[in-house]
Amino acid sequence: MNLALPDAATTTPVRCPHFGPCGGCTSLDLPYADELRAKEEKLQTAFSRHAVLAKAPFLPILGATEPLLYRNSIKVPFGWSATGPVAGFFERRSHKIVDLTTCLIQHPKLTQVLLATKEIVAELKIAIHDARTGRGMLRHLVARIGEGTGEVLAGLVVQAKGYGKIRGLALKLMERLSGDGLVGVVQNIHADDEDHAILGPETVPLAGRAYLDEVSDGLKLRTSLQSFMQVNSAQARVLYGEVLRMLSGSLVDDGPGEGSRIDLAGQKIVDLFCGVGPIALRLARAGAQVAGVEYSEDAVRSARFAAKANGLADRLAFHAGDAAQLLEKLAEGNTIDAVVVDPPRRGLSERLVKSLLASPAKKIVYVSCDPFTFARDLELLAAGFEVAAVRPVDLFPRTLHLEAVALLQRR
Repeated sequence: MNLALPDAATTTPVRCPHFGPCGGCTSLDLPYADELRAKEEKLQTAFSRHAVLAKAPFLPILGATEPLLYRNSIKVPFGWSATGPVAGFFERRSHKIVDLTTCLIQHPKLTQVLLATKEIVAELKIAIHDARTGRGMLRHLVARIGEGTGEVLAGLVVQAKGYGKIRGLALKLMERLSGDGLVGVVQNIHADDEDHAILGPETVPLAGRAYLDEVSDGLKLRTSLQSFMQVNSAQARVLYGEVLRMLSGSLVDDGPGEGSRIDLAGQKIVDLFCGVGPIALRLARAGAQVAGVEYSEDAVRSARFAAKANGLADRLAFHAGDAAQLLEKLAEGNTIDAVVVDPPRRGLSERLVKSLLASPAKKIVYVSCDPFTFARDLELLAAGFEVAAVRPVDLFPRTLHLEAVALLQRR
């Protein structure tokens, strides 16, 4: 099997004191080359269940140059033990927390934030929330490090406002870690124990800033803890390069495309599920006129800021709302050369599939993080489009997860 492997890919397993019980990683006991083969096979298995995809042309998987210490965000629950507070990932198939002292996939600065937070929680005797009794305040720690800037933003997910020790925790974190890049600590309120999402609907600043500045491929971005960003910044750049390469019509199997060299001048492209605009900005920089669509109004505000900050506002328009509804509206009497879709793990809604088929778009570039919903949606879209190329990209080294991108051309 032909693998686009980096020279630095490890050929031996990696040792971690938490590996086994910890659910954060699944593949540290495999050489990285074997992990990549398994991921290619997983994607091909998903496609093999759909006859219409049997001849889909696969390009070699693009592995990570740095398959360790890559995660730019962390989300971990807090709990309590006989010896004090614990924080870390859940054990596999369990809600028991593995108390992390190190992590081989998280950025070291985020592990530093986790350990400092746990220490201060113990010092201040902060009450940890217990969903069984409804008592206690602190639920999760969420943190992110900004690409290209090293700025760190931390979030404390709590049961309710007004608990003074949480502000004290925030101030102590800023005092201890501001020299290591921490620019702010926010409080997120999540009072619903029946809702299994980590973040609740309201976020308020406690100390410092409530946002991160980032720089990716020379593009300025502003993000918050609520904004969706790929967890592997380096591999996200590879993925976005593939999106631009496919839109340009370059299907030569020669490794990742260089997005900065691609010319999309004159193309009119709709970017669905655009988030804060990492793909849309690259499309506009390559010369395209782009309409970005995102459900989150907070993300759209960040995307509009980035459009102005990068001098691309004349080529970009961002809209907040439902993807299918806005695609239908944008298609009314307008030319659309291509659509980029990067949906959540659940894939496309039935209405959005119909909207894509009915649109005037000649191409679709579909970015997916779930092989099975990916294959399902490509089969549905086969009513109007042919799969011209599929490229797996490993954004989640040492785990089971896999990203992939496909080019679909109108039949």
